[in-house]
Amino acid sequence: MSQSVVVIGILAVAGAAVLAFLFANASRQRRAAENVPPGMRPGYSDEQLERSVLERYMAWGVVLTLFFAVFFPVYWIREQSRTAGAVEASFVSQVVAGEALYVENCSQCHGGNLGGGAAPSPYDPESQWPAPNLSNIVTRYADNRNVTDIEQFIIRTLQIGRPGTPMQAFGGQGGGPLTDEQLNDIALYILTNQVEETEEASAAADLSGEQLYTDNCLRCHGEQLQGADGDPARPGKNLVGVFQRHSEESILGILQNGILVPTGAVMPPWQNGYQEQPYTDEALQTIIDYLREQQPADALPDEGGTEDTDEEEGAADDGGADGATDEPSPSPDV
Repeated sequence: MSQSVVVIGILAVAGAAVLAFLFANASRQRRAAENVPPGMRPGYSDEQLERSVLERYMAWGVVLTLFFAVFFPVYWIREQSRTAGAVEASFVSQVVAGEALYVENCSQCHGGNLGGGAAPSPYDPESQWPAPNLSNIVTRYADNRNVTDIEQFIIRTLQIGRPGTPMQAFGGQGGGPLTDEQLNDIALYILTNQVEETEEASAAADLSGEQLYTDNCLRCHGEQLQGADGDPARPGKNLVGVFQRHSEESILGILQNGILVPTGAVMPPWQNGYQEQPYTDEALQTIIDYLREQQPADALPDEGGTEDTDEEEGAADDGGADGATDEPSPSPDV
C-alpha cells in the first residue's frame, strides 16, 4: 500500500470522526430542549452570538480549511502517476484484446505476424487474392496524400470492408459481427506492432504493361478492362474511355495514391501504400501505356488533350471517383 493511500485513509478517518462528534454534540443539545416548544426555546444572547458562538463557527471553519488544504494536495500529489498507470493498464488490455480478435478474424489471410498472405479469389477458386502486409502499413502510407490518419483509415476499412474482394466488413455499419470498441482494439494491436522496414520501389523493368495489368489490375477490372460493366461482381470501374475522363497525369496520380472516398477506399495506391514493393513512376507509366493501347479508336480523346470531369477533377492529387486500375483494399483487409 502506497504512502499517499495511507495518508488519505488517515485523513478520511479523521474527517469522519469530526463529523461524528458534531452530530453527537448536536444530538445532545436537541435532547436537552426536547420538552420545550421550539417557539419558546431561548436563543443565544448577544454576548454569545458575538463571542462563543461566532468563535466556535470560525474555529470549525479554520479546521475544515486546514483539512481540505492538506487533503487535496495529498490526494493529487500522485495523481499524474496514478492516471498514467491507469492509462497504461487500459492500453495493455486493449492490445491483448486486439491480438485475440486479430488472431480469430484476420490472421487466416494476413498471417499471424501481420506479415501478409492471401485469400481465395471470389472470381477464380483456384487463384489467390493477395492480403497486404500490415506490419509496416504506417511506413507505406506515410507519403499518401489521401490518408492523413492511418488509425482511422484502418478502422474504416475494418468497418465496411472492401466490396468485391475477400475483405469482408467486420463493423456493425457494414453488417459485421464486431463492435466499434473491438475494431479499435484490432487497430491498436496492428499499430503497436509496426516495423519501419519497407522494400525499395521497383521499376519492374522486366515486366510489360500487359503483365503488370494482369498481375495487379485484372482481378478488379477484368480482361477486357470493363470492370463491373463486364462482370457486376467485380469492383473495378470500366476503363474503356478512361482517357476521355482523365489526363495521363491524373491517371498517374490515381495509380500513385489510390482513390479514397467517404464510403472507404475503392482503389489501392500502387506507389504510396498498398504495395509491399511499390512501383516507380516508370512502372506505372507502362500500365498507362498499355491501357491506351487497349482503347478502341473512338474511346481516345481528341489531340487537344483531356480535362478531368468535374466529379473527378484533381484525381492526380487527391484521388477521384474513377480509377485506372483497381485491386483489393488499400488498407488492411483484415
